[in-house]
Amino acid sequence: MSPYLHFVLSFGALLALMCVIAAWLFRTANAPLWAKIALPVAALALGCYAPVAVGAIMGFPVSAGVSALPDHAQLVAFVAHDEEGQVDLWLQTDNVPRAYETRLTKEMKKTLRQAQDAMARGQRAVLAKRGTPGRNGVGDRLGIGDDQGMYELDRSALSALPAKM
Repeated sequence: MSPYLHFVLSFGALLALMCVIAAWLFRTANAPLWAKIALPVAALALGCYAPVAVGAIMGFPVSAGVSALPDHAQLVAFVAHDEEGQVDLWLQTDNVPRAYETRLTKEMKKTLRQAQDAMARGQRAVLAKRGTPGRNGVGDRLGIGDDQGMYELDRSALSALPAKM
């Protein structure tokens, strides 16, 4: 069991216990029955949602398909998990870094190798989505086709200097 899952289960159990206690206290109150039930249920729902939401706040990778990734972003770092067929990408758009977890395909692996070589030479590695062939450069807007091969290294950004802050 992972530490994060252990935290979610223990925190959820603690909140469930708190809701049972609150329900026991409210049973003698002079309130309508719906209020006696709704308050502990709402506290339990919010308490169980909070640990899951903390993962995104702490910067844990968010699972997303390539269609949900930004169209144009600078690659900060990546960690490939070949056994699981997953890759963790740290992408930066408008000075806002974000971690994503997506599927690792042959095309993505090739693009990430090229980006790693560019970063090793001190260049910026900017990833851009390429259009589906035969559609005049337009991506798969409806999300019907396989979108996993859409990222490629933006060659025009390799020699460009980063924006001044």
